[in-house]
Amino acid sequence: MKSSEAIQGKNAGNYRIGLGEKLGFGSFAMSLDIATNFIATFFLFFLTDVFGISPALAGTVLLLGTIWDAVNDPLIGYYSINRRFKNGEIARPYAKWFALPTALIFILLFTAFNIPMSIRFIYIVVIYLIYDTFSTFLRIPSGSMPTLASGNVKDRIGFSVFSTAGSSIGVIIATLVCWPLINALSGVDEMGGLINPRTGFIGGSALAALVILGGTLFFYANTKERVMPLKDIKDKISTIDALKMLIGSREWVNNTLYMLFYNLSIIFVTASIVYYATYVLNDPGAVTILLGAYIATSLLTLPFVGIIHRKLGRKNLMILAAGILVLSKLYFIFDPANMVAVVINGALMGIGVAFSIVAFSTNRAEIADLIEWKDGRRIENMISAMSSFISKLGLALGNFIIGLILEITGYRGEFSVQPREAIGAINSFMGTIPMALAALMLIVAFRSKIVEAVSKMMNEKEKMNEESAK
Repeated sequence: MKSSEAIQGKNAGNYRIGLGEKLGFGSFAMSLDIATNFIATFFLFFLTDVFGISPALAGTVLLLGTIWDAVNDPLIGYYSINRRFKNGEIARPYAKWFALPTALIFILLFTAFNIPMSIRFIYIVVIYLIYDTFSTFLRIPSGSMPTLASGNVKDRIGFSVFSTAGSSIGVIIATLVCWPLINALSGVDEMGGLINPRTGFIGGSALAALVILGGTLFFYANTKERVMPLKDIKDKISTIDALKMLIGSREWVNNTLYMLFYNLSIIFVTASIVYYATYVLNDPGAVTILLGAYIATSLLTLPFVGIIHRKLGRKNLMILAAGILVLSKLYFIFDPANMVAVVINGALMGIGVAFSIVAFSTNRAEIADLIEWKDGRRIENMISAMSSFISKLGLALGNFIIGLILEITGYRGEFSVQPREAIGAINSFMGTIPMALAALMLIVAFRSKIVEAVSKMMNEKEKMNEESAK
């Protein structure tokens, strides 16, 4: 009779991953990232300039979401690692069940109802917390499936490359398509302001919701779970035990810090870019140009990521990514109102983002293998839930800090010209702050040991297989 480990080896690598499956990963990443980037780029602006609450309260909405995440992400992760669906799968079906609810609540998130000012804050907090919960369930397959679909590192890199391409397309739809649509449906006055932004944001969010729904269901229809656990253990894992497994993994801690600093660095730019284009460049349409440079270089870089990964190795890829993100801010810091500087900033960011996402996504898949090898249990869904938490933590912290600083520096959505202090703050969100965060990424990358840990695990597995064959 074959051992569980032998079965895992068979299920993990003896098959061919088709283009349709890789496109499924890309479509799912597109769905998730159109939501993430639409929120990251427009939510704070929507709350302050359309929904009509103060910058400090707007930032607090996302901070409260993070507090909720600290509770619901581990709980949802615990629930999912101890549940199997009727078809035997543990992650993929969440895409089917939560695609429609997430898409619908996403539209409500950007619908500015005429409700009393006294309850607007409470209303938007409730809607955001519901969205956040649905989103956490929907994101479980995002982190788990690269591990469950294949045990082959080349396949996992391929999933990451297609996912990163899908992410870039999600950014394109969220910004280069939805933003012009928002402008067109809203109408733009002579000063560049939106005339009826409520209508514009409903239309833009509805388009994004359709992509969320379609891309997620395409992913569900074209992917499979193949990798079986080393041991068939029926005992449930407690939330505390699963968290201990994560915290006890040096590789997970380092990768998580790298992801957190990355997310914060990107969020500061994306969440402030509409403010920057509107009040520094005095041209809201510049958002399309700036993000276009970022997306174009990201897409152009992706075909070469696998080659560069093989040449440099994972650790050096992480170092290169962080170094490029640091470098992207240099020109901008010295001349923040220069369109050329900003385009260069966006272009270099696109390269750094492509390298970063592939690196930490591939790390995440291998961390699930390492934890199973060490502790005897697979906890992909918990890793996925906690990765979702880190992503949303970066979004919330970045938006909270931006909102708080804008409030302190005198920013008001009804002003056509903002105070000098607010303009200086907006420039720092685009330059010095993300540069410092990218430098922290660089420090973490130098400390990475995941390649050595995986190599050690593989050597130990080979020795065990040789001994069992004797």
